[in-house]
Amino acid sequence: MNQKLDLKISIWVVPITWVVAAITTIILWAVDLDWMCYLIGVCTGLLNFGLMIKMNRRIMRMAELYPENAKSMAKRQSWIGVIIRILVFMGVFLALFFKMAYQNPDGIWSLVTAFGGFATVKVVLIIIYFIFRRRLSE
Repeated sequence: MNQKLDLKISIWVVPITWVVAAITTIILWAVDLDWMCYLIGVCTGLLNFGLMIKMNRRIMRMAELYPENAKSMAKRQSWIGVIIRILVFMGVFLALFFKMAYQNPDGIWSLVTAFGGFATVKVVLIIIYFIFRRRLSE
């Protein structure tokens, strides 16, 4: 039951995030702010979310195939997933830093905008968790 709920939540997060990102991008474009960095942040957040979902499915599959080693394999796989997601985040944001902020002191706002895009995925995920939790309790 819990895996089905996680799958439903995962299916809803991506399209809702794209809708929120499209609206926010149009607003940023209209007020002449750095909308491209926002989209880079959203794409990085969605990539990390996808990697997390893929690693979760891999852990579940390994637990079914090898139940005697499930605990140790789950710990190892989850740490590998965390390290990969951190490397992706650091790679993208370091590239943005050296492209935008390193040469221009005012470019630090591009990083803030990109981090806002990255956080958009997390905010949408939290809101969807609250919505699904409320539906389950009713």
